[in-house]
Amino acid sequence: MKPRGRFIFVVTHLFPYPPSDGTELRIFKLLRGLKNEGYRVVLVLCADPGDKLRLIELKQFVDAVEWVQPAWRTRLGRRLPRLRRLIWTRLEPLIRRVWIPRDIPEPGSLFNVIPSTVGDELKKKAVAPPQLPVLVARLASKYNPACVIAEYIFLTNCFALLKPDVLKIVDTIDVFSLRGEQVIGLGIEDDPWNCTAEEERAYLLRADAIIAIQNREASLLRELVPEREVFTVGLDFEVDDATASENCESDTITLVASDCPLNIHGLNAFLAHCWPLIKGDHPAARLHVVGSIGTSVKVDDAAISYTLRSENLREVYQQSRVVINPTIGGTGIKAKSAEALSHGKPLVAWPLGVDGLDYRGQAPYVICESWPDFAAAVVRILQSETEARALSARALAYAKEKFQPAQVYRPFSAYLGESNRIEAPSRRLSISTR
Repeated sequence: MKPRGRFIFVVTHLFPYPPSDGTELRIFKLLRGLKNEGYRVVLVLCADPGDKLRLIELKQFVDAVEWVQPAWRTRLGRRLPRLRRLIWTRLEPLIRRVWIPRDIPEPGSLFNVIPSTVGDELKKKAVAPPQLPVLVARLASKYNPACVIAEYIFLTNCFALLKPDVLKIVDTIDVFSLRGEQVIGLGIEDDPWNCTAEEERAYLLRADAIIAIQNREASLLRELVPEREVFTVGLDFEVDDATASENCESDTITLVASDCPLNIHGLNAFLAHCWPLIKGDHPAARLHVVGSIGTSVKVDDAAISYTLRSENLREVYQQSRVVINPTIGGTGIKAKSAEALSHGKPLVAWPLGVDGLDYRGQAPYVICESWPDFAAAVVRILQSETEARALSARALAYAKEKFQPAQVYRPFSAYLGESNRIEAPSRRLSISTR
């Protein structure tokens, strides 16, 4: 048997490279950050990643990638579809009477089923395939990990067959029991992932420890599950002084977003209630919409440009005077708000658009609670070099204080060290986001 080293499993249903939304960005940064902190990281996926080129590129950030394989009949059927149609349809009724798949555990060996009274129970359960606990246990025998991290509470079934000496941690990313208030309660039809507090607590109790992505949610999770230790691991960003607003005289307002329901709702509201006010007060204004949200929200306006996927976000930010986050709801941390601050850009957002980005002293961003106020703040930044430079300087100072990798991952390393489950990495490697 291998001696216990620094192996850490990260289990997810998402392929996080290249990241296309905030959740994938969080998972990718965690993988890269842990590896650069000196840990040996094994990514465990719930399905075949498919794209071999992306898989090769991802492997530079982890030590290994494993995934749940389709059933043998599925693999055979993909290669020989006509043969499967001819043979399997006839043999299936007979085989199912006597064949017990070895990669699917008996229900009695798993956790109790957690009932769901809100959200989409089938979708929640489908996140973790039934083969996942067996795969994770088999890989644990191979790698002998000190720690297994489940990305989202709905993946915690992966802990079911692990030995007691393997530390089980859930990276919450979101607090799903808040979504009724902070998503649905704001009129946004989201949300298959909505949970009651009781349901979320039951998932969390499967873990030995809980990672929150921001401090306010860490406090809420401690109240929800006082039996478990909760610590915060946020997002790390490389701070880029060169894209700061003092180097930009543009009239461009930038939104970078995926096409999730929260972002779609926010951009539609911005275009309806805010954009006409901005154009009226500052006719030279231009709006640059970057990301997959452009496939779902598009209007015929010569002052609006769309880039569905940018290979160079640094250039996008460099050409921007101000960045907006018009999303009025949500949970977790808003990755694109944090990213804008790391580029030294003035940021205008609703309160939940900067939730978790705590500060002391002067605010490093502008918070608005009505669309007229939102429009007025954007126009002030477009027209006032003084305000733009001041916000840019505060954004950079904030990012340098909050987003440094050493600070972001310190609570994780400290917890593992205190648990005596894993030796501290002997050296720290520099982190590059290039």
